[in-house]
Amino acid sequence: MKKVWLAVGLSAALGLGAMAAAALGFHGFPGEGPGERDGRIGLMSSLPLYRAPESSVAEALAAQSVRHHWVRAVLEKRGTLEPLDVLDPDSLAQIDRLLLVQPRALTAAENVALDTWVRAGGNVLLVADPLLVGEPRFALGDPRNPQAISLSGPILARWGLALEPRKEGDGGVRFVSVGDHDLPVALGGRFSLRPAAGGGQGDCRLRNDALIAVCSIGAGHVVALADATLFESDPAPAGAEDMLAALLGMARDDVR
Repeated sequence: MKKVWLAVGLSAALGLGAMAAAALGFHGFPGEGPGERDGRIGLMSSLPLYRAPESSVAEALAAQSVRHHWVRAVLEKRGTLEPLDVLDPDSLAQIDRLLLVQPRALTAAENVALDTWVRAGGNVLLVADPLLVGEPRFALGDPRNPQAISLSGPILARWGLALEPRKEGDGGVRFVSVGDHDLPVALGGRFSLRPAAGGGQGDCRLRNDALIAVCSIGAGHVVALADATLFESDPAPAGAEDMLAALLGMARDDVR
């Protein structure tokens, strides 16, 4: 089902739906609070969260003055942000937690490195949307566009999860309660549990009508979110920083 992006309507809905959460402040998960430092945060995303792709030389020259995406600003305030192009043992050893938002397809070697890092104690927030709502900035097929559909199936399978599209609904924005916060969702997907692929062992539980999976993987923690609406929104909707903090806190503390 094709989802249509209505930027103005979404921004208004996000602002109204999240205003109360912003006023309350953050106190939804243990060990997490305003200004909580997250150490070294790795970020990999096909969305323009760290740097927007340029369409021309003139735009590239003007990039220094371009406002950064709100997610980058929040992460840099919370810790030392490390944008990652490749996941391997060396790059993963340099971070304390990892944020994967609609990443490109990982290679087999990258999936092995990620799984090994998590089982050794790594913490991951993985955002995997079956179909992004945002209209692509560039022509269809242009590699500068975000990854329209999630390609995280292999690592999800390794952790005992499968991602399915959510078929009900009209694609409009709804709000899902996550702790004290209202998370914007536009269709998104749902997770289901399955035997972990490759003999790996994982302990995952589903929350919020299977929109969120919270997993203990070896000594590490994984939180998977089946919708990227919050991250596609820019500028930030009201309460966005607290919502991101809540999701990061879940990945760190394995809140069930």
